[in-house]
Amino acid sequence: MGRTVNTKRTPPRPKPVEKVELSEKHLKRRLVLTILFICIGAGAIAYGFMQFLSGDNNEGWTEIEANSTSDELSCSGDFVFLYELGAGDTSALSENKVLKSLYTELAVEIYKVFDVDYTYDEVGNVRSINQSPNEIVTVEPALYEALQTVQEYGDRSIYLGPVYQIYDSLFFCEDDSQTVDYDPYQNSYLMEYYGEIAAFACDPDSVDIELLGDNQVRLAVSEEYLAYAEENDITDYIDFSWMMNAFIIDYLADSLMENGYTHGCISSYDGFVRNLDDREVSYSFAVYSRDGAVIDQPAILQYTGTRSIVYLRNYMMSEADTYHYYEMADGEIRTMYLDPEDGLCKSAVNDLVSYSEEKSCAEVLLSVKGIYIAEELDAEELDALGGNGVYSIYMADGALRYNESGLEEQVGDDGTVYLVR
Repeated sequence: MGRTVNTKRTPPRPKPVEKVELSEKHLKRRLVLTILFICIGAGAIAYGFMQFLSGDNNEGWTEIEANSTSDELSCSGDFVFLYELGAGDTSALSENKVLKSLYTELAVEIYKVFDVDYTYDEVGNVRSINQSPNEIVTVEPALYEALQTVQEYGDRSIYLGPVYQIYDSLFFCEDDSQTVDYDPYQNSYLMEYYGEIAAFACDPDSVDIELLGDNQVRLAVSEEYLAYAEENDITDYIDFSWMMNAFIIDYLADSLMENGYTHGCISSYDGFVRNLDDREVSYSFAVYSRDGAVIDQPAILQYTGTRSIVYLRNYMMSEADTYHYYEMADGEIRTMYLDPEDGLCKSAVNDLVSYSEEKSCAEVLLSVKGIYIAEELDAEELDALGGNGVYSIYMADGALRYNESGLEEQVGDDGTVYLVR
């Protein structure tokens, strides 16, 4: 393979951060009110949203919530699903009941698919693959499709699983004294270890997913990596980690649309939006920009029709963001955006909004993540994505940049800049 890996050493086993404020590991999956407001502020806002806030709960814009009585783990807490009830031929009351049931079922199903911690009866998931290196595993169609998409875009980030296995604890640290056990920028030992994992992750001869058809996959792991994994207590060869919700929101949106529910939109707390609505209903997306400690809103993107939006940013905007960011006492911020080349977090700009009318959130994310997770922004490479229907908005040198042809700035009476086509 053209490289040497040091396997004769004690693997890093930092003491896990005690999560005393959490009552259970999956608490982040439960709906928190602050998540709703951040999704509204940085996500899709339907025309007539005031009706949602103050109108009849049985008709008009309503938040569809998963059934809270379900005793199964669900991903619904990461999302806000807004829907205009009664806009079709079905009564609002009946539509609400069916949507609630369907959304609950979908959120439970897809949670199991991407779960890296547990296996479930008759469900081939990420954990199933990690437990069976070099064996054929039958997985759920949604996971097979996700792996296929990752492979098509040539992205190797999912193979950083062993890094995420340690690095995730950084975001539960209560103060800077704890971060040295997880942050490679402070810990040369970890930087070496993360670099070794990255070398494996970037080498298809060391680890790779083989797609065999009929939802069957094989996690091919070399003898060298297997030995390294055993010595270093590695169990998670692959992990969708922070990218997971891009694939989950696509599954939720596509499933709802396939069942005929198109009068709404779904937003996640971590920057993914799917608009299901193909009507001439106006939606808005607030574009934010950070300059030092100041967060501004330079523009609002207005659009109609179905849309996939991905918002990448290197700072926190709500309490829910603590699962993806840690801010040091000196103002430096660590993020989940890790470069598969070296396992280190990077961001070329503070904020990047990318979107497409044709592509899914996962496809948009995989199109731009390599440009965003970099030392510097390659604006030409970002602009070139327009040829594939992926457009972006960001700030550079104090100026608002956008690359969709026909997009124009209009200033409202209150001075707000709107980007319209």
